Amino acid sequence: MERRRFLARMGQTLAAFGALPATLRAEGRSHARARLHLQDCRIAGSQYYAARTILPRLRPGDPLRLRRQPHNPHDDRAIEVFWREHKLGYLPRLDNAAAASLLDRAHVLRAEIIGIDDPEEEWEPVRLRVWVEPEARSS
Repeated sequence: MERRRFLARMGQTLAAFGALPATLRAEGRSHARARLHLQDCRIAGSQYYAARTILPRLRPGDPLRLRRQPHNPHDDRAIEVFWREHKLGYLPRLDNAAAASLLDRAHVLRAEIIGIDDPEEEWEPVRLRVWVEPEARSS
């Protein structure tokens, strides 16, 4: 099954379960390919990594890098979250199944910071958005 059809069906399935919006969001001009919004969540485990020390440098809109960690002893679907070279934590264990499955199948996931809450009031203050990039079209 080609990737585009797989992603469309996966999106429809996840939307049916309330995990995704039912429509795709086109970015930019009308000829731009749509990207599939996968999830919004908080970065888990940030208290153990660099997030607290670099929190003042983080801004909404900053890109994040996701890296699969399949041999993590606590979670075989673990996905690390990085800002520049700093590890901030992980995608939450309860919310990482779809993202891990997509990364394992070589799909490109993008993430960015969508908000930062007061660390005195919120245990995991950094919120992020993850989406699936469409596959590049071959000419």
